[in-house]
Amino acid sequence: MRIEFARPDYLYLLALLPLWALLVWPRVGRGVLYTRGGAPGRRALGADARAAVVLLAPRLLTGMALAVMVAAVAGPERVDLTRDTVLEGHGMALVLDLSSSMLAEDMGERRSRIDVARDAGVRFARRRVHDELSLIGFGSDALTRVPPTTDMDLVVHGVASLETQLVRDGTDISGAVLAAIDRLLESEREPRVIVLLTDGAHNGAETPPLVTARAAEALGIRIHAISILAPENATVGPAAQILQERFGDERETVLQRLSGITGGRYFRASSPEALDSIYAEIDRIEAPRPRITEEELRQPLAAWFFMLALVLLAFEGLLRGSRWGIVH
Repeated sequence: MRIEFARPDYLYLLALLPLWALLVWPRVGRGVLYTRGGAPGRRALGADARAAVVLLAPRLLTGMALAVMVAAVAGPERVDLTRDTVLEGHGMALVLDLSSSMLAEDMGERRSRIDVARDAGVRFARRRVHDELSLIGFGSDALTRVPPTTDMDLVVHGVASLETQLVRDGTDISGAVLAAIDRLLESEREPRVIVLLTDGAHNGAETPPLVTARAAEALGIRIHAISILAPENATVGPAAQILQERFGDERETVLQRLSGITGGRYFRASSPEALDSIYAEIDRIEAPRPRITEEELRQPLAAWFFMLALVLLAFEGLLRGSRWGIVH
């Protein structure tokens, strides 16, 4: 706690108090001290210590009252400083692949990749209560499903409603990352993070993924890339087997470099449990940061100062009206 003044310039008026004191200071021969009910007797100031106190006390009380009133006019305030620790979240973009290959039912119990990705994404979004999240689905083009928001219910509903029919088929990873960068730049939250989930290799015709990675790095944006794959013992058709052999290594290399350039991590998920553990690891890596906030609570004290001045003036009046009196 401390005392501050809203209008400290008024305190310069205190410099006039010494002048006032010189004008009203009692001088020898001017004050007549007498006892009420008794014969007045003139005494030289200083001849009697008790007389000197009685002569000086009213003026001292008046001077103190004037000083307190000047302080009251200056706007005294009691300032209490409170400190709280709050958790500060990230600006985060969830980017999910909506290409037709995500319909493959190879995640166990005839569950498709898109089903597993939606369920894990919903659980992840529910935990990121301190973040500002945005949601982007992509195929051959990118769709902003939810713009940056702190409304987790909106994000959860957006993730749960993702379907492959929302975008044209394809896997334009660069376009998805660029869309996520645009959304993150709308947010003032830092750090900024992209969590990208895909099951395919980049096949966009425009910007190469590593160029977008360099752009993200320059803007201080981290990318965590998740590759969702069929389990090793899963039965896949001949066409899927050919695609896996042709693009599997390329996909992982691109995603690894995409993450590595930006300071993020690359993960592989081949089951719902593995995907949940990956999101839990991202939770740990991107944990909210504690931030200490300070708040000043100000309480005006001018009324109390005026009351003190009135009390001092009342004492001065009581002293003048006591059995000791002063005439000039």
